[in-house]
Amino acid sequence: MRLTSPFLQSYRFVGRPPVQLERVLAVGRAFLTASALVAIYLDPTEPARLRAITYSVLLAYALYSLVVLAYVHRAARLTPGHGRVLHGLDIAWTSALTVVSEGPVSPFFLFFLFVVVAAAYRGGFRETAGTAVIIAAVFLVETAIAAAGPWNSTWLASSGFELNRTILRVAYLLLTGVLLGYLAEQEKQSRAELAAIADATRQPRVDLGLGGSVTAVARMLLSTFGASAVSVVVDDHDNRRSLLWRFDRSMAAKEQPRARRVDLNADEQSTWLFKDFGHAWRATTNHVPGAGADLRVIDPGVWPLRRLRAELPAGLLSAQPFETVTAVNMGLPGEWHGRIYLFDALQADSPERSLHFLEALTEHVTPALTNVFLLRRLRARAGAAERARVARELHDGAIQALFGIEMKLEAFRRSTDRSPSVVDREIGETQDLIRREVLSLRELMQALRPIELEGTEQLPDVLAGLVERFRRDTGISARFVATGGRLAMAPKKALELVRIVQEALANVRRHSHAMNVLVSLAGDDGACRLVIEDDGCGFEFEGRLSAQELDASRVGPAIIKERARMAGAQLTVESTRGVGARLELAIREESDHG
Repeated sequence: MRLTSPFLQSYRFVGRPPVQLERVLAVGRAFLTASALVAIYLDPTEPARLRAITYSVLLAYALYSLVVLAYVHRAARLTPGHGRVLHGLDIAWTSALTVVSEGPVSPFFLFFLFVVVAAAYRGGFRETAGTAVIIAAVFLVETAIAAAGPWNSTWLASSGFELNRTILRVAYLLLTGVLLGYLAEQEKQSRAELAAIADATRQPRVDLGLGGSVTAVARMLLSTFGASAVSVVVDDHDNRRSLLWRFDRSMAAKEQPRARRVDLNADEQSTWLFKDFGHAWRATTNHVPGAGADLRVIDPGVWPLRRLRAELPAGLLSAQPFETVTAVNMGLPGEWHGRIYLFDALQADSPERSLHFLEALTEHVTPALTNVFLLRRLRARAGAAERARVARELHDGAIQALFGIEMKLEAFRRSTDRSPSVVDREIGETQDLIRREVLSLRELMQALRPIELEGTEQLPDVLAGLVERFRRDTGISARFVATGGRLAMAPKKALELVRIVQEALANVRRHSHAMNVLVSLAGDDGACRLVIEDDGCGFEFEGRLSAQELDASRVGPAIIKERARMAGAQLTVESTRGVGARLELAIREESDHG
């Protein structure tokens, strides 16, 4: 019994370091020897011969078990070599113990079974079956010693030689070794598959993007199944776009960072995403036109594979030379659909297990790829929305201002009054317009620039720098005050507060005609309160309104209201015409935890 590929072979002992294995076996070994000492103490008829030697060997083995138990529990790291040495010593100790206590009919025959169980726990089928053969050979040698020679009438007189009993005991040992080896092999193969699936789910990563994530998954599948090539097809339902990535052994050998990507037209899409035969299937073809392909298909909830014969698309047959192709579907209904093709994957001992393993692997990889896929779409939409906002800001601000400046200069050029006072007034007004638009563009650039805010403790310093920059650029008297103790909120919410202050200061400069602005931040262990107030003209309403009342009346700063919702903050706006406005945001710690 062997695993399907070298890749899975490397996962056989994932999560089972040798030090953990040996600690468990050390406890079992010590328990077995202690139990044997108690058993022969309670039964004075055993051992019947060589009592002193048997007690000495058993006590020495018990002491050895305690030394090993102490050693492995103190060791920080063990290697498989340590396990092989301990396994060999266990066989030697058991052989010595049984040979001095009546050989093949020794009451310590159970120690042989412990050695077989230990082999199954450490290794797989080959290790366990090999151990069973070695123990059977030792047993036969002990039987021969007991049945022949001058010592038969002295030391081992009570053992005798019975052919049937010898054959049964050898058969029991071999059958036990084969059965335990088979069970150990299956358990380790299942654990290797789970470890490989867990590793596969870590391959798609946001920082790699969709193409890099698909390449990472394709590289893993190529190694896992020993395929000659892997093709991954993805159909984006929202953008109505189909993409094909190809990855083969030559690219893996060159450590090529990305798989080759191809945009598919409608005909090519029908070639790769045709209506197939099931969720996962394997086809064998001889490329004879009209001969069809032999297929084995997974049916939901059924372990045996369904057999059928069908035609594969001509485009798929001509895409590259292959004898077998294995395919599995994946995706999120309504969002995207994909299919993975493995060409000339290695034949496994069990085609059912290999195909079901591929299906399970893709079921776990699909959510990770979906996250990358949807995040890519969200980033594209967010980027488009941000570009639209910048374009709107430029159109409504800088471009309109430039048109106004151009018209003002044109009017001045056509004017006949060129007196110094008129020239000075026109130049001054033009300079004021240019200065205001420079400030608007600077605010826009500041809003687009990423803010370095790694923790909440940096929030006061960031806000203080923002207010100071506003004061320096606009000439408006602006102050920042921070009071209270430790702030308790997530970094994302702190970043939203910074953006809110940016937007509020921009509104003060553009619309309020204020002379003074105060930004205050107060925090304690339970809440955080941000207040922005000015002495300008106020909003178009009178009074104090909550966010819900602002939405119902369709008044108030829209961008600040939206960012307050994103931050989970309670927004209150107070306005008095001709006196000023006050924005207050409150964030409680429990809202962050929720």
